[in-house]
Amino acid sequence: MSNSYEQSWREETFQDESGNPYSFYLEAGTHTLRMEVVLGDMAEIISTVQEAVQQLNSIYRQVIYITGVAPDQYRDYQIEATLPGLEAQLVETKGLLDEALAALEITAGNNSDKLTVLRTMIDQLEELIEDQERFTEVIASYKVNVRACGNWITQVLPQPLQIDRIMVYSPDSKTEIEGDSWLSRAGYEIQRLYYSFIVDYNQIGNVVEEGEDSKILTLWIGTGRDQANVIKSLIDERFTNETGISVNVQLVDMNTLLRATLAGEGPDVAIQVANTNGIAGAVLHTGNDTPVNYGLRNAVLYLTQFEDFEEITERFSESALVPFSFDGATYALPDTQTFPMMFYRKDILAEIGLEVPTTWSEVKVAMTVLAKNQMEFGMLPSEQIFAMLLFQNGGEYYTANGDASALDSDVAVNTFKEYCEYYTDYKLDKATSVEERFRTGECPIIISDYTTYNNLQVSAPDIAGLWDFTVVPGVEQEDGSILHTTGSTGLADIIMADTEYPQECWEFLKWWTDAETQTLYGREMESLMGACARVATANLEALGNLSWPIRDYREIMEQYSQVQGIPQVPGGYYSWRNLNNAFYSVTTPASDTGRTAVVTPREELMDKVLYINAEIDYKREEFGLPIAGE
Repeated sequence: MSNSYEQSWREETFQDESGNPYSFYLEAGTHTLRMEVVLGDMAEIISTVQEAVQQLNSIYRQVIYITGVAPDQYRDYQIEATLPGLEAQLVETKGLLDEALAALEITAGNNSDKLTVLRTMIDQLEELIEDQERFTEVIASYKVNVRACGNWITQVLPQPLQIDRIMVYSPDSKTEIEGDSWLSRAGYEIQRLYYSFIVDYNQIGNVVEEGEDSKILTLWIGTGRDQANVIKSLIDERFTNETGISVNVQLVDMNTLLRATLAGEGPDVAIQVANTNGIAGAVLHTGNDTPVNYGLRNAVLYLTQFEDFEEITERFSESALVPFSFDGATYALPDTQTFPMMFYRKDILAEIGLEVPTTWSEVKVAMTVLAKNQMEFGMLPSEQIFAMLLFQNGGEYYTANGDASALDSDVAVNTFKEYCEYYTDYKLDKATSVEERFRTGECPIIISDYTTYNNLQVSAPDIAGLWDFTVVPGVEQEDGSILHTTGSTGLADIIMADTEYPQECWEFLKWWTDAETQTLYGREMESLMGACARVATANLEALGNLSWPIRDYREIMEQYSQVQGIPQVPGGYYSWRNLNNAFYSVTTPASDTGRTAVVTPREELMDKVLYINAEIDYKREEFGLPIAGE
């Protein structure tokens, strides 16, 4: 059944081309009605636009090979003479977009907002066909328009359909839809306005009231409403039915967790907790020190007190528990675990004859080849990148008992020097999104968190099948093997210390981190929001149960086998803060900072280690722990 594209509700009847309603003979018994939304006429349009976007990206790479991504406006690049086939490619691509636009106008009508993107791209192509030298002036806007066309594909693929009701009736009956009058709709909107003032939007699902013998846990979730709704549904269907323990779920800003706890308004248990010292999403860039910080202040329970703790930890890799443990106590169970991997464009590497690098020595050679083709190796500076280099070289963040920084060791200093050189000597970009440049082809090789895989699968259909990912580059060992070690981070699940039901909270965490629950949660999220919501669960068995292609899953597990956790100590938050300050002091040109003297990596790092150790000593004294050297 074909439907027109409209914003308002309407009644549709299954009927033939002449307008005669279909009649179905139903025998006595149970019948199943199934409906499936398909692309229909949009399928060919989307395919045409995908082909056009691939050609547009190819044109962009050819042009920046001549001009670079930031052309000199005073230089004549002679693009038309250097790329004699460029005009024909532009004409062919414009023809594809013209074809798609004409078909879209028939399918969706002239008023559709989906037409604007294609028209804008066509107008620019017309301009460039007349004068290819104009590329030097419009290369930035061309890139934006190509990206918009790629996003257009992502937007039209879902094809949403909302059905309010399905009516099945005999041919001699007449249907009447109640509440369809203007007065009814106005009354409904007034009700919505009223309830918006009295409904607690932090509360998810039904609220269980306190009873004499009932045990009710308050659960805080720090991610999103979709995740919270799925979790609440799983709790009601499975956990409460199996254990008799009720759970009230609230969606809150986790930055308020400690203050709420001090005020006596905190939860019993909190899951999906990120680094709450800053923006919650910062967990993707720096270690999650929340459990250890709270644990040292007796705000959360240490989970090692439970008898079956060791058995439960077998669900995770050892590295996942490292950031949540200190001095023999573990203050959280890992909810997710993520780490960097290397993504590469198969099509571009084939074009320039470059193999996928496996060591950092090969990466430096690849950088030279890419630079000759006006391309870059993409690697944004972050704690995960530094930790990867440090661990591969055999370095550590702290001394064995965690009472001092180990970043003043020769290994750490040499690693920091190497880390800085990638952005000084090799001129890697320190700010621009590597995902976007990977998509356009400016960075055919990037180091990024492995969850980038999900983003590319959904948001970059224009390069589907043209990229792949593998383990990060490593350091060759004396026996010829390559060490691909990398750091990791993730969200945490914690039990608050002032809960009245510690054992019940522990039962909940055991249930939540179980393979079956994590598998159900992961599959539900993916069915609800698509592949972009695939959960990076820390439960190794559940990770294998999710819908990863076999080859990609093997690559993830290959990297997983060489993941190392970043430890947390009292005052440890000063480590990355000062190390990052030292990095920017070294890599920022002196002319931009007003300095007259040249800053060297060794001097800058050693200076910052003094601050790190001073903060560690201060915090250890505060918590009554022995200080290094005393």
